[in-house]
Amino acid sequence: MKTTLTTLGITLAVILITFTGCKKNLEVMEPAPSPAQTTAMADMKVNSDFDWKTIKDLQVEIKSNTKAVLYIKSKEGTVYHKAMLNNGETYHTSIAVPTYEKELEILLAGQTRTIPVTNDWISVSFQ
Repeated sequence: MKTTLTTLGITLAVILITFTGCKKNLEVMEPAPSPAQTTAMADMKVNSDFDWKTIKDLQVEIKSNTKAVLYIKSKEGTVYHKAMLNNGETYHTSIAVPTYEKELEILLAGQTRTIPVTNDWISVSFQ
């Protein structure tokens, strides 16, 4: 009986310490007002050479000798374009990709090519 009371007392003490020790002091913190705070769009100052574009248009030309499905995608796997290419035809298209993309993967008939995006024109030949 004494061990049961001791065990119960220790268990209650541990529970009491656990629940009282986990209290958080939740105080609401207000941001300090800034004297140079911008309150209107007209007050914003942006460099004149800032590029506002979030996407860029690319002209793509793919030459292939096989009939297969073409995928143009990012290195992370986002597919930007998908098309069926015919045997012996040159495929032309225009796609829009985010401006942060520096490389694209072009997959056709089991072949993968990694192409750097340095300008607005991509030309690839699969033979």
